[in-house]
Amino acid sequence: MWVIKLGGSVTHYESLVQWLQLVVRWGDGKVIIVPGGGVYADAVRTFQNMRAALPDGHIDDQQAHALAIYAMDQMARSLVAMVPALTLVRNPLEIAESGWQHRGLVWLPSEMALNSAFANDHVLSETWDITSDSLAAWLAWQLEACQLLLVKSDAQILQEKPTFTLANLQSMGILDQGLSGLLSQATFQTSVVHQSQHTLFAQGFDAQLLHDHVLHDGPVIPIK
Repeated sequence: MWVIKLGGSVTHYESLVQWLQLVVRWGDGKVIIVPGGGVYADAVRTFQNMRAALPDGHIDDQQAHALAIYAMDQMARSLVAMVPALTLVRNPLEIAESGWQHRGLVWLPSEMALNSAFANDHVLSETWDITSDSLAAWLAWQLEACQLLLVKSDAQILQEKPTFTLANLQSMGILDQGLSGLLSQATFQTSVVHQSQHTLFAQGFDAQLLHDHVLHDGPVIPIK
């Protein structure tokens, strides 16, 4: 199973549809999209900040975390509205059933992420430090996935000799801080690509194509 996280900022680019169509064409029930919250999550943050400036009626980070996950649900529904050949899935049973039907999958995270029945050793902090990056890694653990692919829009990823270490990309604000624990001793490979690099997968999702994009653990190394 491949878990592909499409960052919320990717929704601002024409490449979004190409990514979705790739999953329809090549997913074969073995690729699941985790959507970023995008503009919907931005609305949650804006509303929380607006209420914080008032005397009462505040929204704490735990509540905002849940609202941001519902924002990811909204984005998932938006992606399927754009490309109806995709299928929404909520839990492992639906993922398996749609997989048998060889469908391209989009995850609605709220049912699993906000349900203690799906709790595992990888606890998600209920703060803004946890984004859809961490949710995607958490799902990869849940599904015993072999690949986690993080699709980002930050142009720094396209530098001639990028340094794909977790610490580096976290220090640049490209990856969230929650990934440190989630990727420790991960049984799946994690890779990072730019949103414009969808052409890598024009002939299918092959792990060999990720050779130059694999995320390595290590110290922060200045990019020159």
